[in-house]
Amino acid sequence: MSRAFRLLVQARAKLYESGILPARRLNYPVISIGNLTVGGTGKTPLVIAIAEGLSGRGFRPVILSRGYGRTSRGVVVAGVDWEQCGDEPMLMKQRLKDVPVVVAADRYHAGLYAQEKQLGDVFLLDDGFQHRQLHRNVDIVTIDPAEWAAGETLLPAGPWREPKAAIARAHAACVQDVPGTAMPDLPIPVFRVQTKFEGIYQNGVFVPPEKLHGRAMVAFAGIAKPERFFAAVESIGLRPVERVRFSDHHHYSSREIEKLPGGILVTTEKDAVRLQGLTSRPFCSLRISAKIPDFDDLMRLVLNKVNEEDSHSRAQLGG
Repeated sequence: MSRAFRLLVQARAKLYESGILPARRLNYPVISIGNLTVGGTGKTPLVIAIAEGLSGRGFRPVILSRGYGRTSRGVVVAGVDWEQCGDEPMLMKQRLKDVPVVVAADRYHAGLYAQEKQLGDVFLLDDGFQHRQLHRNVDIVTIDPAEWAAGETLLPAGPWREPKAAIARAHAACVQDVPGTAMPDLPIPVFRVQTKFEGIYQNGVFVPPEKLHGRAMVAFAGIAKPERFFAAVESIGLRPVERVRFSDHHHYSSREIEKLPGGILVTTEKDAVRLQGLTSRPFCSLRISAKIPDFDDLMRLVLNKVNEEDSHSRAQLGG
């Protein structure tokens, strides 16, 4: 099955590269943040960091997201109900506040909506590397170096959406800084991404870790790589007495939360989004951010690529 999937992916790539399948354009620049594997490469924190970087440089970014697992259809703007837009769009909206997050399976339609409503002047295409129906000015790929070193088994037998060689069509790679794992040798600029633990929060309020030391705690997560979350909790001095794993994007029931062992509950930000209004049990979440030591260089690369294509487009039009 993986061999058949590889042939399908390669045929699709050739159709786009030849122009037989065209990519549709929006009126504003599009910056794609995606990956080559399924889940767990730090994509969401990177989208947040780049959105903040653009806002700090005078742009009005809009995030275009698929909204995996949502219950709605069509174009939706992330707001109050996470089930209408998906957990990751709601998480990004909560963290970025003034940055609109527009959700649609077809991100071109999401962009058209954002243009019509004049929501911003640059688009961030969330999880967009394989969404080639929409033209992008810049492609950034997130990489887990342990996955990169482990081999290349495509779906459905493995986690790879595309062969490693597809990295060549990206403009930059943002690689997780995993202790004990070497950075991959890539044909494009590489930026090291460190995970910054912002602390434990309850209902949006910071909870000093020392208040939790010595207390019974249960850590649980429904994400792609829960072991990293559990390790992160311990890295800030907390010692959960139990660790409970759920599937990625798990849709919790109130009964499941009530059945968790006694003690303080701590989970991820993404899981916390899915718990809103679900349970009366108090819970905390670990807030993380992407820290890129060479962030200014990454933003310079992004804006240079945007300006290069804008100049090329004007030249073609005789401007």
